[in-house]
Amino acid sequence: MAGLNDAEDKREDLSRPGLVMSGLHLAALWSLAVLQPLLNLLGSTPEFFVARDNTPGQITAFVLLATILPPLVAILIEALLKLVSDTARWAFQLALVGLLFSTLCLVFLKSLVDFPAPLMFAFAIAAGVLLTMAYDRARFMRSLTDILVVAPLVILFTFFVLSDSSRLTLSAPDVEPVQAAVAQPAPVVMVIFDEFPVGSLMTTSGEINKRRYPSFTELADTSDWYQNTTTDASYTTVAIPSIMTGESADRSSLPTATDHPDNLFTLLGASYDVHAVEPITQLCPDDICTDSVEEKEGFFDALGSLVSDLEVVEKHLLLPKSMTKNLPDISQTFGGFSPPPDAAPDGLASRSVERGLSRQWIDSRRRLDRSFDGGQEAEEMLAGLSPGGMKDGRPTLNFGHVEEPHYPWTDYPDGTGYGQATEDFRSFIPDQIIWGATGYANDRATQAHLLEVGYVDHIVGRIIERLKANGQWNKSLVVFTADHGGSLTPNIARREAVAGNVGQVATTPLFIKAPGQKVGRTISTPTCSTEILPKMAGILGVDVPWKEAKCDRDTVTVENGTGAALVTPFKTVMAQRQREIERIAALFGDETGWDSVLRLGPNDDLIGSPSGSLTLAGNSGISASPDQSGARLNVYQPGAEYNGILRQRGTLDGAKSGMPVAVSVNGTIAATGETFDSGTDVVYSVLLPQWALRKGVNDISIYEVDGTGAGRSLKQLQLPGDQ
Repeated sequence: MAGLNDAEDKREDLSRPGLVMSGLHLAALWSLAVLQPLLNLLGSTPEFFVARDNTPGQITAFVLLATILPPLVAILIEALLKLVSDTARWAFQLALVGLLFSTLCLVFLKSLVDFPAPLMFAFAIAAGVLLTMAYDRARFMRSLTDILVVAPLVILFTFFVLSDSSRLTLSAPDVEPVQAAVAQPAPVVMVIFDEFPVGSLMTTSGEINKRRYPSFTELADTSDWYQNTTTDASYTTVAIPSIMTGESADRSSLPTATDHPDNLFTLLGASYDVHAVEPITQLCPDDICTDSVEEKEGFFDALGSLVSDLEVVEKHLLLPKSMTKNLPDISQTFGGFSPPPDAAPDGLASRSVERGLSRQWIDSRRRLDRSFDGGQEAEEMLAGLSPGGMKDGRPTLNFGHVEEPHYPWTDYPDGTGYGQATEDFRSFIPDQIIWGATGYANDRATQAHLLEVGYVDHIVGRIIERLKANGQWNKSLVVFTADHGGSLTPNIARREAVAGNVGQVATTPLFIKAPGQKVGRTISTPTCSTEILPKMAGILGVDVPWKEAKCDRDTVTVENGTGAALVTPFKTVMAQRQREIERIAALFGDETGWDSVLRLGPNDDLIGSPSGSLTLAGNSGISASPDQSGARLNVYQPGAEYNGILRQRGTLDGAKSGMPVAVSVNGTIAATGETFDSGTDVVYSVLLPQWALRKGVNDISIYEVDGTGAGRSLKQLQLPGDQ
């Protein structure tokens, strides 16, 4: 009995902390379990805030509120409970401590293993319970928690002072225009596309495919086409500053005017009226791009969207991987993660665009309500055009970074959207490193990419049309280029430049049309993206008062997100590009139009045939769960911005990868394909030609194609609602 009494005495000696100390304990555990993983990520990826155009005040407000507010709310609740009973107050404290300890254990486990979610939660909860019991009863644990109260201060100090993001929260010097004389002033229109390998435009003979890309053909006929242009960086945040400064890529710098004060905007800012659309970068100083300042989100709106998006990011950081597959894909976006209240019925909330790893993890906010066929960025850029390229007696510089044809490829060439973000190919790019799709899945991805390039051609056509109508086309210096390319080579990095993909990642389009130029030239001399600004300056008669990078004509150097830059002989790069061009031609024909691109998969000779002309072998016994609701009542609206019916996609129960499928529309086979393993399910994904659809309701049937040649038969897949 004496031993028991001694234990009880020791238990009684461990008094419950007061409200203040309880709040500090919660703040410490909250900071370690929830806040630290998030701030660690954001601290190393300041481009997140740059892409969102967040101000230092918004960043600071978010971090401080995220640190202080949850523990403060918790302790206020405890204060109210204490009025009723200190036991109730302490029970609430222990419940919160247990939750935070479990969360901390879950984060720790996730960093070590990838077990099934139930097992991970079981371990985390068990560990959390044990730690909470120790917190309640053991003096050493209470003392340890007392020591941890400094954690929030340490985490805040690390973020605001030591992290890369500190460069955005600390005061930065104003960037002024360069006082440079312009001897031959002319309006300037510059468009930088995103993730655009030039080989996607080309035929095997090295020409632009006129049947698919009439607008780029017009560019080539009226401008200088630098056929063999290479970029010096594989990520937007590094590549665009290099293009706009003419200086070598520097991945240690942020894509801001503070880090790159010498750029095209500051070079012409004293003489030009500048309108810049920069969804990713902030290279144009506010004093030069004054209209951009006026269009910024309000403080609280920006803070609200930041909180909403980072809530999704936090779920990715905390939850086991098996539970994150249905979350919005943060690897592809930096904004618009959560569906808005008025999202499309199928859940299409935003058009996400991948930006890469860590420092390269950048995106724009893509919206469904774009009023211009070329996307929101092109709309905003063209909204800044002035008649004749003059405003207030000064020539205009109109710049737009248009985030096409960047993955995830969800548009037809006319701009009609058909898909939701990344769901077709997301699992093939784990952590955005390796493009893992092979066979039909890789071919489907190539098809989607080419259609997206067709959409870019449409954008170019609209821009040219608007410039002609504006009286600016013949007067202006017009530049179309891209920041970097991208690769679809299986089992090789899609974005990081490596030996096996540099022919796609490093090669980009470049068209420069001088004022008054009417005859095009194809220039095969190796050209570096760092030469774009000097070439523009030369046409305008401007001396660039800083040192530009020297272009190496023999080798191509590409900076990546991590590790050393890739250095490759120029001839090797071009040979690899040619092999990709030939692969595309083998798939979809050389110098052919869009009909051939939409004919993909085995049995494409069936397209156009009545489904009744083949033997119908009854039900296949395989159940299909289409992504589109009401698969038997698919509605097509010509001219609408989004028509989900164009992509017939779903999961299959009872099917194996590699099974041939056919889709009939109103009794006619419109497309063929093949099932593939998405990483979690066996799926089908087939794009329908628009010619096969009628306005309004269409009858869709999905078949397994059984057999070969003349002996082929169709077995209908079981769809929801089928008897």
